[in-house]
Amino acid sequence: MKNYLLVLILIVNLGAMSCGSDDPCEVNHVIINDECVPDYIFPEAEDLQNGDKYYHKKFGLIIYKDNQWTDERGSVIEDLEIKTD
Repeated sequence: MKNYLLVLILIVNLGAMSCGSDDPCEVNHVIINDECVPDYIFPEAEDLQNGDKYYHKKFGLIIYKDNQWTDERGSVIEDLEIKTD
């Protein structure tokens, strides 16, 4: 009986863990090519690295590259200071 109770508790715990959110991202985001891309929020973060990707409401996917923001095609975005919240 004791083993039955332990197995039942284990099954209930596993079931509860599997019922979590289907969303693997922890921030506001969009999914692009099965990748979580966080929403761009002005002002920009200070710790940006080459290749960081964000989603901007006006420009779509934007990528930080060589101290500049570019769109998906690699064109530099001059006026990114548009609030999107």
